[in-house]
Amino acid sequence: MKVFTGLIYKAKRGHIYRTDTAKDKKYNCYSPCMSGDFGIVDCWVCDEYGNIHPGFNCSGVPIDTSVLGPVVNKID
Repeated sequence: MKVFTGLIYKAKRGHIYRTDTAKDKKYNCYSPCMSGDFGIVDCWVCDEYGNIHPGFNCSGVPIDTSVLGPVVNKID
């Protein structure tokens, strides 16, 4: 799947990266660290406004691009 940095993709249902607490559920989006055509890509775990999950703010995490849903926002 072709993905682009600067875009925020909503996670498909059941594919939020971490749901240990109710607070984690708001971080239900991903923003790719690089653009390209990938099967797996490192992404920032974020909310729909691009705020990065505080537990994953040091580096992106590997995400299978098949769990990326529609683009919900963009980061300037």
